[in-house]
Amino acid sequence: MPNVFAPALSLLGLLPLALAAQAAPPSRVDWSRVADLVVRRTLQLSRGERVVLFWDPGSDRGIAPALRVAIAGAGGEIAGEIPSATSGSDSARGALFARADAAIWLPMPLAGLSGRPFEHLVERSRVRSVHFHWFLPPDAGDIAAIDSIYAAAIAVPPEQLERVQAGLERALRGAAVRITAPNGTDLAFSIPAGAWIHHNTGDAGRAKVARARSVRDREEELPAGVLRTTDLVRAEGTVVGYTGFDTRSPVLSATFRNGRVTRLESRRGAEAAVRSWEAASGDKRLPGEFVIGTNPALPRTLASGFMPYYGYGAGVARVAIGDNWESGGRNRSSNGEVLLFLENASVTANGRILIREGQLLPQTP
Repeated sequence: MPNVFAPALSLLGLLPLALAAQAAPPSRVDWSRVADLVVRRTLQLSRGERVVLFWDPGSDRGIAPALRVAIAGAGGEIAGEIPSATSGSDSARGALFARADAAIWLPMPLAGLSGRPFEHLVERSRVRSVHFHWFLPPDAGDIAAIDSIYAAAIAVPPEQLERVQAGLERALRGAAVRITAPNGTDLAFSIPAGAWIHHNTGDAGRAKVARARSVRDREEELPAGVLRTTDLVRAEGTVVGYTGFDTRSPVLSATFRNGRVTRLESRRGAEAAVRSWEAASGDKRLPGEFVIGTNPALPRTLASGFMPYYGYGAGVARVAIGDNWESGGRNRSSNGEVLLFLENASVTANGRILIREGQLLPQTP
């Protein structure tokens, strides 16, 4: 599978090292088992429900045919397939989503993905959706290990992730949060008691999605594992992080004063990101999102530097600056969001340690 999907960072003109194009070797993943988990446990598909597949045939390593079988086995049906990001007109794709109950986004090349077409199709419909990108590392020697890691991470029960994330939510609501790291990060902010907090647990069933307040609430990442909020206030200090989910990515430093970014600097190879940010308009200076990874089956970082599945491993922290539309925030910035990944940070909430040097600690009531 050519691993050339680009996340929001493509808006900065930066293709993260972890997403460089490559031809993946044949997979040994039990795709039938994975597809069954996606269909029966994540989507909880009911008889008669209709599913759209958004995918690229050239990128498939076996999951698409397995999903067709699993959907049929659950009594569902394929409402249609969009075999590339540019297939069909926007109105035709919208009509397809409007007739569907669920949608699954599989690996797809970079071309045509600017503007977040899948997310906007979800926004304009009422589907519950699954993001199933299976991001691969740039090092060929890591791919077999990542396949096994992702299969294990998808198998982690949603209720296990929910227990961890519920504990984190209790600690974070109404709390003064501080993030520190050996790289010079020392950032403080508050999370209001009434903050929107999203739990990514691998559950995209109708009951959970019925409570959706944003597009993000109708999108479930697999492997699951992050808790996120867009409600960060009174940010002060500096955060230094990788611009991609790999420790070989460029490094940025963002300094906040009175809740706004007053300076964005390249610490290593991120000059293009700084130029893009400086030229941007809108809410580029505002904190956009705070994310904590919780999946125990995802290592924080491989020896090569790759952070499995977008840094969803337990103990990874992430701060976003600027646009947070997808997650239901009010920020809008012309350059999208700037992401900063921290894989060995410490995080406290009202002085209580949640993460110590990249290790997510057990949370008690």
